[in-house]
Amino acid sequence: MKKEYLILIVFIVALSGYLLFNKQDRTHYTLPAPPKVAADSVTRLVIQKPDDTIACTRTDQGWVVTDKAYPVDETAMRQMLDVITGLRLSALVSENQDLIRYELDDGHRLDVTAYDQNTALLSFKIGKTAPTFNHTFVMLENDPNIYHATDSFRQHFDKTVNGFRDKQVMNFTEASITGITIETQGKQTHLTAQETGSGIQDDTGAGFRYEDGSAPDPKTVSNLLSSLSVLACDRFVDDPDKHNLKKDAPDLKITLENSTPIVLHLFDQEEEGPVFGTSSMNRYAFALKEYVAKDIQSWSHELAGLEQEQTKEEVRSTQ
Repeated sequence: MKKEYLILIVFIVALSGYLLFNKQDRTHYTLPAPPKVAADSVTRLVIQKPDDTIACTRTDQGWVVTDKAYPVDETAMRQMLDVITGLRLSALVSENQDLIRYELDDGHRLDVTAYDQNTALLSFKIGKTAPTFNHTFVMLENDPNIYHATDSFRQHFDKTVNGFRDKQVMNFTEASITGITIETQGKQTHLTAQETGSGIQDDTGAGFRYEDGSAPDPKTVSNLLSSLSVLACDRFVDDPDKHNLKKDAPDLKITLENSTPIVLHLFDQEEEGPVFGTSSMNRYAFALKEYVAKDIQSWSHELAGLEQEQTKEEVRSTQ
């Protein structure tokens, strides 16, 4: 009996030693440190996707994307640069080249390289987001191992060209507008800002007057100016381009008087869906989401008195 106890004790000690040794062997490794990169040293960022390659380039006017030099959204660019300058590995995940499992294979991964002119500063591969959503699976250049990188960031790089573009098509300060001209359905309506003790007008739209001296609804003026002051499109369009689109008469034209006049054209759509438009503050034709365009059209029609006229017609048609 004593012999059996002795064998059992020896077995337990051996097993404990084996587990302890293997635990130490698994945890005591040194994670590689990705090269440190300063954001202002990056002049070009290349993202190679399974079906496309997208390059962002720093210019004197800011970041642009593709050889057509489309302006890049500042937030989108900052998110990517934050990843590049702060890339940190938190754990070794696999030494077995299990690329498909972590979506680091040719059909899924993103290859990202940051350059200073033609010198590569940092290259790494992005796989899928970890189940915790707090890490991303990555591989470093010339390193076969797979690591956890801190934070979830694949979505910052996994975009189309349109996803990277700056979609703001109008940008101004509401208080700087001294006049509004609305042209729609054959009618032209003009509003002029009246000077107040503190300046031209405030942000509520209360300082505007029609040509006959009457006052528009200040909330409607405020809603219109507020929506236009930071107007962003849903996407840019190549067909029709801005030149061809402007050959047709717009359904709505809004001219805002400023130090430089700001002009917005919206074009009528025969079917429901996005509404095409052009802006004097942007070089490209664009599409607005239908509900955004309808809000602008509704406020414009109200200020032009068209909604009241339509209501009268509806009343007469029911009598």
